[in-house]
Amino acid sequence: MTMPRRAAVLLALMAGGVLLAAQAPDARLTVADVEKVSGLTGVKQVARNAMTGAGGDLNFTGPEGKLLLMVKFSTAALYESVKKDPKIFHAAVSGLGDDAFDAPPGSMQYVLYVRKGTQAVSVTTYFSSRPIAPRLTVDQLKAIARVILSRL
Repeated sequence: MTMPRRAAVLLALMAGGVLLAAQAPDARLTVADVEKVSGLTGVKQVARNAMTGAGGDLNFTGPEGKLLLMVKFSTAALYESVKKDPKIFHAAVSGLGDDAFDAPPGSMQYVLYVRKGTQAVSVTTYFSSRPIAPRLTVDQLKAIARVILSRL
C-alpha cells in the first residue's frame, strides 16, 4: 500500500472512531431540545462512556465540550425504590408525570426523577467549576423532563 493510501485509510479509520463516539439521535430528547431549554448553542450528544461521567442513556455536552446533561431511562419499580432512599430523595415535585421528586437532600439539587406509568426517567445536570453550581437549574431540568414525557 502506498504512503498516501495508508494515510487515507488511517484518516478514514480515525473518522470512523469519532463517529462511533457520537450517540445515535433519540427522538425523546434532541440536541435542539437541550439548546432551547438551556439557552446554549453548540451542544453535542455523546455516547455512553465516550468520556468520564457520560454514563446515561443520553449524554450532552455544552459548547466547551464539558458534560452538561445526563438522562437515564428506567422502570417505575426502580423509581419507587430510589424514591424511598433518604440519601437520594429531597422533595416531591408537582406537575410532572404521575410522580416526581428532586435530589439530593441539602441546599443544591441537580437531579430530577420522574415516573409516568411503568416508565421512569432521571435527568441530571453537571456542575460548573467557578462558581461551583449546577450548570442547569431545577426549572430547566423540569422543562427537559416535560419534553421527554411528551414523547414517551
